[in-house]
Amino acid sequence: MGINLQKGGNTAIGSVQKFHVGMGWDTNESDTGGAFDLDASAFMLNAGGKCLSEQHFVFYNNLKSPEGCVEHTGDNRTGAGDGDDECIMVDLSKVPSACESISFAVTIHEAESRRQ
Repeated sequence: MGINLQKGGNTAIGSVQKFHVGMGWDTNESDTGGAFDLDASAFMLNAGGKCLSEQHFVFYNNLKSPEGCVEHTGDNRTGAGDGDDECIMVDLSKVPSACESISFAVTIHEAESRRQ
């Protein structure tokens, strides 16, 4: 079953233990002259909303959390093609008890310098 979320959205997942978050995008035409490189990431947060550790920030340069419960499948630098451009897999059965939530984000690499 797929769930589509918009910016700022959230959803309850019920009793599901394993799932993936697939993020896909198509960029609009731009007069900046530079290519767009969007990046997906996941933050494993404690009750205070802080990341458990640097290793619990999962992204293209840190592909797996220490417990292996959150794993990024790799960087897509162009967004070309159909379907998900980047994917993050989650196994809730391995999430440490200190983790209260997992937040997912998509950012534009070097957006300010590329004027995007």
